[in-house]
Amino acid sequence: MILRAQGNTAHTFKGKTGQKMTSNAKEAVEFLKRPEAGRWLLRLSRLPVTAKKRPQPGWRTYLVSLYQDQILHMSRMAEQEQWLLQSWDLPSYESVSLPSQDPEVNLVKTLAARSLYASGIDAGQVLIYAVSAHRAKVVQVIPDWPVELADQYMQLASEWWEKRQSMHPQRLLKLGADPEFALRKEDGSMALASDYLRIAGIVGCDTTRYREELAMHQHPVAELRPEPVEDPEDLFAHIWDALKLANQKMNNPQLEWLAGGMPFPGYPIGGHIHFSGITPTFSLRRKLDAYLALPLVLIEDQSCQQRRERYGFLGDVREKTYGFEYRTMPSWLVHPTVTRGVLHLSRLIANNHSLLQAAPHLQPALIKAYYRGEKLVLKPYVETIWRELRQMPGYQLSQFHLDRYFTILLSGQTWPAQDNLRKAWNLLG
Repeated sequence: MILRAQGNTAHTFKGKTGQKMTSNAKEAVEFLKRPEAGRWLLRLSRLPVTAKKRPQPGWRTYLVSLYQDQILHMSRMAEQEQWLLQSWDLPSYESVSLPSQDPEVNLVKTLAARSLYASGIDAGQVLIYAVSAHRAKVVQVIPDWPVELADQYMQLASEWWEKRQSMHPQRLLKLGADPEFALRKEDGSMALASDYLRIAGIVGCDTTRYREELAMHQHPVAELRPEPVEDPEDLFAHIWDALKLANQKMNNPQLEWLAGGMPFPGYPIGGHIHFSGITPTFSLRRKLDAYLALPLVLIEDQSCQQRRERYGFLGDVREKTYGFEYRTMPSWLVHPTVTRGVLHLSRLIANNHSLLQAAPHLQPALIKAYYRGEKLVLKPYVETIWRELRQMPGYQLSQFHLDRYFTILLSGQTWPAQDNLRKAWNLLG
């Protein structure tokens, strides 16, 4: 059995680096005692699940033990007639060597880590059925390690934690971003960014393939890549300069620029934030969810909810050599005040995440409100965290911009994602 929390926050303990490891919160453990409740939570997070007690013919069964993103052990059992009656210690059991070149194994790894995070815990086991590199389903998340292996897994987890923490100084060095926007023609159809911009550069095209009918050289979404800096106000200035450069490069006053979640059906766009110098632990990612992603729902339009069918799931990060990028949010280029608020709030959260107390990952109603866009449910929560943030060191440095931002969030407005953002940014003159 692994260490569990007391009360409503996760128990923590320090490794040699002084950085705290977290264990499972009591509320999450209790919730997961009902497998059907756990599957409901995974479905909210857009994860493929099944309630079947045995896999279909040809499907393989995986049992994955993890601490946060780290796979501590993976077991695989081929489909058998009476597998439920057999122990994992019988000859049918096999250990999967990691790292692996098997695409199915790598899919299982990704699903297991996402499932653990979405379940609100830090350590446990995930049972998964898989049949190919493209088809797998989560059966259950178990908030425990096997008793006989707990000490061994704790040692492996501690070693991984120490190594991972030592890769960065664990303080914010620089803040960056790569927000996207789409282009609309006069007739309302979508223009291709690649008709106006190159792929590389401060202003370029996102290379993600959205539709098979597009040729390999056709890229619909434009992307800004300002230089990372220490101060969010400097980053804001770089973003504005990048927008001005985009205006010069495209030189087409008839084009409208659109931000938000999904300006055109099937074409989601995002506003990724880059954090340099810190590691994306589950704890930090959950604070970014709690204080960045959830509050923004209050002004999002319907397209942002549509985006979350495939993108924008909570805790979505991509690790980089400098740190990581947080990928959950839609494109906040809709208005300069929103952009400024997001950037200043990002710095405040990164600098104070160990002090912040909100834990919506332990409140399923708030998670549901995020994925379903239930603004009335989220509004009291946002009012509460704003009061908390005002007490944080560094809030006064950004008070003007953050006060304006939260005032907009709580105003009941919906951001004008279908309006030409060039007007809001004074780029039409």
